[in-house]
Amino acid sequence: MLRARELATVDGRPATLAAWDGQVLVVNFWASWCAPCRRELAQRDAWNAGWEPRGARVVAVSLDTERERARRFVADQDLDLTVLHDGPDGLARQLDLPAVPTTYVLDRSGAIVLEVQGSSERELEQLRQTVERLLEPRTGRAGL
Repeated sequence: MLRARELATVDGRPATLAAWDGQVLVVNFWASWCAPCRRELAQRDAWNAGWEPRGARVVAVSLDTERERARRFVADQDLDLTVLHDGPDGLARQLDLPAVPTTYVLDRSGAIVLEVQGSSERELEQLRQTVERLLEPRTGRAGL
């Protein structure tokens, strides 16, 4: 469901999470009015820079009602990670998000392997460790 949903970039171009099929995907739902969300996006941006060459991507999905507000925030913060806009009534409503921020980690096959609500240090470390584990090199047959 996450990968197939039609979203838009903050510039208004159509986009889907399926563009990153085969990669580990960290999907962070945030809003410009959410103080914890604003604080953690810089960290997510740094993570994305380190993970992208290794096969993982952080995608931030804005729940702002107005796409322009999200676009301005991204520009003001000079974020390089991919930021999409969905508004409060799209995918977030379908997923019945319990809190903002909420972050999902999807493995390379698109299965949700972790859901993190909030942005405490413990939660962020759990998220980071999960992605690092998913990025570990796959080995061949065991014992050889």
